[in-house]
Amino acid sequence: RQGEVVTRAIVTSQVWDMNFDSDTNVVEVAVKRLRTKIDNPFEKKLIHTVRGMGYVMEERP
Repeated sequence: RQGEVVTRAIVTSQVWDMNFDSDTNVVEVAVKRLRTKIDNPFEKKLIHTVRGMGYVMEERP
């Protein structure tokens, strides 16, 4: 899904097969861990937060 915004609800339903609960920070913790593994070793970041929508994976200049 490169370049496509993925909502927290989509992540929870497709990754963990659970209903979206807006009070939980499960997605944020998982994204933080992914960023640590994927983004931290490199100068260019791939995982970006789209405020109020979700996350997108793309290379930005």
